[in-house]
Amino acid sequence: MNTLKKITRVLKALADEKRIRILYLLREKNDLCVCEIREIIGLSQPTISSHLKVLENNGLVTFNKDGKWVNYSPNSNIDIEIKQIIDSVFSIIETDNEVKKDHNRVNKVDRKKLCAV
Repeated sequence: MNTLKKITRVLKALADEKRIRILYLLREKNDLCVCEIREIIGLSQPTISSHLKVLENNGLVTFNKDGKWVNYSPNSNIDIEIKQIIDSVFSIIETDNEVKKDHNRVNKVDRKKLCAV
């Protein structure tokens, strides 16, 4: 896929406030599960999963299974151009009140309490 197509796909994936917030959370703390993201952002599990699927399909996040957990992380193998776009977006939104709240909450969530199976 050429660079223009890749950038266009990524911009479309980032054209949602919740997806940007999810990607930002994953940058702040690797290996978040859906229930942790749900607790911070306040959306339903199916909605979070849907957003994660869009991010995954566009190469922005990866996941790995660890027993009962499915852990999501930012894709560390993205093209430099895509990384620059994401870094630019993050530097712009860091002063946003909602993003600041997310930042403060991400390291306080406890999956063992949230995700009782």
